[in-house]
Amino acid sequence: MLVNLALPFLILIALAILVPRGIERYTPESLPGLVLLATLSALALWLLSALLFAGLYLLRGPEVAAMLELAPGAGAAHLAHVGWQAVLIWGPVLALVVMTSPRRWKSAVW
Repeated sequence: MLVNLALPFLILIALAILVPRGIERYTPESLPGLVLLATLSALALWLLSALLFAGLYLLRGPEVAAMLELAPGAGAAHLAHVGWQAVLIWGPVLALVVMTSPRRWKSAVW
């Protein structure tokens, strides 16, 4: 039970730290750059969360894969919804990482 809850939680937290840190290298050091960073990171984390839960569903057994094959559109919509619900886990961490990114700026001064 602990692994079923703690492992996805820790993976989502790690992704919420690593994804924006990787994207911030390519965004401008400005306020619009921060907005772009937050938007791109949120979209990437939403997709990665959906993929994480898809993988966890598939680990439960082949019957889940068979159900997803019967209605692929409904399965994708469900995974997108579950990935969006995961914002409760990675959202606050993403906000903290984005808010502290001006500390790591090299050329612009906040």
